[in-house]
Amino acid sequence: MPVTFHTSNLNEGLYQNMINNVVLNLGKNVYDFRTFWDIHIWGLDATNPQFFEHIETTSGQKINPNMPSGVTGKYRIDLYLHDDDNDLKNRENGDRVQHEICHALLYKTKYFVKGVHDNVSNRFTISFWYWNKVFWKKFQMTVINIKDYI
Repeated sequence: MPVTFHTSNLNEGLYQNMINNVVLNLGKNVYDFRTFWDIHIWGLDATNPQFFEHIETTSGQKINPNMPSGVTGKYRIDLYLHDDDNDLKNRENGDRVQHEICHALLYKTKYFVKGVHDNVSNRFTISFWYWNKVFWKKFQMTVINIKDYI
C-alpha cells in the first residue's frame, strides 16, 4: 500500500526510503510489508492528546504532544511527525518511524510491545541515499535490533 502523507513540508521520498530501508535492514520483505500495512503520516497538529492521556513514558511522565509519536494497530500505522524538512527534525521523526515499524514487524507476537520498549538501547546504524530537491543526500539513523524476535 502506498504511504499516505497528510503533510505539506516533508520530503516524501525520504520517508518512503526510510520505511523501506528499516524493513529491509531488519531482514523482512519490503513488498510483503508494504502490501499489508497501511501507513499514514500526519503533522504534529493532528495529534489527539486525549488518545495519549492514559499513557506514560518509562520515567512516569506524560507523553509530550509536541514530540513525534505514533500508533500501530491492526495493519495500520499512524505517525505524528514534525511537518518540517529540516535535517534535525527528520532525524527525530526517523526515530519514531523505525520504532513503529518495529512494533508492526512484531505484530501478533508476544514481543509486540516488550520486544521494542525493553530493547530500545540495542540498536544498529543504517544509511541510505535520498533525493533532496537538487542533489542526492545520505541519511543515517539507528534502528532497534528486533531481529531475534522476528
